[in-house]
Amino acid sequence: MQFPVSIELQGSRLLTLLLVLLHTLAAGSVIALPWDWLLRCVLLLVIGWSLWHSLRPPRILGLRISGQDGLDALLADGNRVALTALPDSTVFTRLIVLRFRIGEEKQVSSLALLPDQMSAEQFRWLRLWLRWHTEPKEDAGTAF
Repeated sequence: MQFPVSIELQGSRLLTLLLVLLHTLAAGSVIALPWDWLLRCVLLLVIGWSLWHSLRPPRILGLRISGQDGLDALLADGNRVALTALPDSTVFTRLIVLRFRIGEEKQVSSLALLPDQMSAEQFRWLRLWLRWHTEPKEDAGTAF
């Protein structure tokens, strides 16, 4: 693997389709409920807000693997910041759930990445890098 590896993230059609489908299913379920119309309207507003929140433009536009310990992100405002990949990130064959902290922030964020958001080679590099980098920390309370 040659560093740095730059990954420009694109919108995932599959994730968008799944989000719209599941929100539509939720809205249909609320409409079918025999509850008061006011409560159903409030729930439909919440579902609509959730869909809008899910489909809004992402905060992170790209990733850059800069070496053994470096993962950077290109933010929507044009800034490049260091990310700390957390051990509870999950890597599957067709899905990456990246859990990270931006810079020195205490807030933990998550990013769901599917193969249609980048090239197959970039997806493989990111999976490989995360598997080698995010080793679980031993918790003294759970060690046998």
